[in-house]
Amino acid sequence: MFKIIKKKYYKKAITAALAKRDVSQLNAKMHTIAFLYDGDQVNEVSAYHKIARSLFVSESKTQFFSFVTFQKNTPSLLRDQFSEKDISFKGRIIGDSAKEFVATCIDVLIFMLDKEHLHLDTVVAQSRAKFKVGFKGADPRFFDLILSVDPNDTAAVITELTKYLKILGKTQS
Repeated sequence: MFKIIKKKYYKKAITAALAKRDVSQLNAKMHTIAFLYDGDQVNEVSAYHKIARSLFVSESKTQFFSFVTFQKNTPSLLRDQFSEKDISFKGRIIGDSAKEFVATCIDVLIFMLDKEHLHLDTVVAQSRAKFKVGFKGADPRFFDLILSVDPNDTAAVITELTKYLKILGKTQS
């Protein structure tokens, strides 16, 4: 019962965030990039580093942010992680690291998941990223570009991202 009510509140918060989105910088060049992913499924971010390098974005301008399932007996979360506890029952972001990530003005945000994920969807919807990239299977309302490749296929992701970001005039090369 509570999960259904919570999901409705989250969806309401997501809809409100989408309505407030500033799209005035949508065509800006890419200097910074961020990857948003499920930390419970992805243990290694080296593939994401490879994607950023292929787009000519330096490591210092690359950010990683992940959702992890919070367990009571584990130490506190790292700065680049958030959990269910960082989002209120009504879908408001309350955790410091999540607030910081959402408030950061990123040029390109890449959502590395091809399905809906309530907590990650909330963060991507409320993010101030100028341009958002997602994969087929995720909610298309959140993204400016949706790729029809498997997000785990690094070579295909690099090929498609390079092609479309070059067409859109986002890359430096």
